Amino acid sequence: MKLFMIRHGQTRANVEYWYSGQSDVKLTEEGKQQARDIAPILAEIPFDRVYTSDLSRAMDTQQLAMPGVTATPLALLREYAIGTLTGQNIAEADAKYGPYHGDYTPFGGETTQMVCDRAREFLAMLEADPCERVAAFSHNGFIKCVLRTMVGDIKAIGIENGNCNIVVFEFKNGSWKLLCWNYGKKL
Repeated sequence: MKLFMIRHGQTRANVEYWYSGQSDVKLTEEGKQQARDIAPILAEIPFDRVYTSDLSRAMDTQQLAMPGVTATPLALLREYAIGTLTGQNIAEADAKYGPYHGDYTPFGGETTQMVCDRAREFLAMLEADPCERVAAFSHNGFIKCVLRTMVGDIKAIGIENGNCNIVVFEFKNGSWKLLCWNYGKKL
């Protein structure tokens, strides 16, 4: 089984560098265009199932990238919950509270481990009912946690995932592996 995870298109939070977490941030015009730009790539892949985070930026990206295709929304695919940091400028919040260390619980949010647990739950759901190809529209933090469940800590790598880029994982012989990171219109 191949899992194609697609990060949502650009949002105002991405451009202005503020914490959006699980708030319902809309796509910018650039974000909408990014989604349309990957449509030809995704149109060539016969997906058996399509999932999306239930946040509008992921659902809107899916609709623009795969017009006419119905996706199943899943809260499992959401970005980190970051509590009261939502809406705050990242640099200002880091200066005020200290830099991010994978734990938003002091602000009423989640830890990296909690998000990785959701990622494991999603992968287990796919493993329990395998098919050939799955598309899942999600968020940077969640996609990184999917990778963490496979390879462990990725902080030292400094790996980033651009808006509307595609990450491909494969489940074969009982284990997951990364096939491609950051595939998309602009490589």
